[in-house]
Amino acid sequence: MQKVIFTDIDGTLLESRFPDFNKMKNLVQKTTQNGIHLILCSSKTQVEQNKIKSNLELHEPYIVENGGATIVPKDYFKKTEFTYSKALRDNYIIETGAPAYKIRSLLKKMRSKHKLNFEGVSDISPLELSHIINQPQDYAKRMIKRKYSETIIRIDNNDIPKFVSIIEKLGLKMIPGGQYFDITLGNDKGTGVKIIIDIFRREYENEVIFFGIGDSKNDESMLSLMDLPILVQKPNGSWENLQIDNLRKVEGIGPDGWEIALDLILKY
Repeated sequence: MQKVIFTDIDGTLLESRFPDFNKMKNLVQKTTQNGIHLILCSSKTQVEQNKIKSNLELHEPYIVENGGATIVPKDYFKKTEFTYSKALRDNYIIETGAPAYKIRSLLKKMRSKHKLNFEGVSDISPLELSHIINQPQDYAKRMIKRKYSETIIRIDNNDIPKFVSIIEKLGLKMIPGGQYFDITLGNDKGTGVKIIIDIFRREYENEVIFFGIGDSKNDESMLSLMDLPILVQKPNGSWENLQIDNLRKVEGIGPDGWEIALDLILKY
């Protein structure tokens, strides 16, 4: 029986406020050394995740920008054919999100028409973004390179209800994150997860069990598809309120909870 873990990154595998990359690397090594497939599923961009995967030496499929695209190494699945949008170098890319320029165009028109004051990552410079997120400019540049979504970095809290109402009428979707939120044209993490689950089931003739580890509301669409969904604690020690029947809540904030979740999976 093949075990597959889908995991969020920020606030789950990696602590958001004080990221410990060595702890993340140790957790990933323990996972892969036990023969478990590990699929990163995040709001992060392809270039952000490429940087992380390179540091982790992780050779697995991954899901970027909340299901905007699913990226599969060409040599990963041996038997199963699947439809993909493009093949670039060593990867097949399955695109399920709308182009970022289309989303940004709709947001720009909406800002002007409804006199809403908000800014996305594409509206500010890498230097300004680096100050806002308290990260180096290289980090900010990777965050800006969105292909299938836009991240809203600033908005008046009083405007959020009106903002949400308008984007829904435009067919857009707001996906809440730990600190900011993303706008897509309908896709979410579950969009990419369904694709990967289907390929794994065909590749291993249904001899697969799926685990998911997350911490926030934007993980709900991913966790709802799992055989065993697991929720770690948020920085304040609480658990996100998710409507999933068989959800397992573990004690431990971010990667501390992830470590406990991994031990459960190893014994499963």
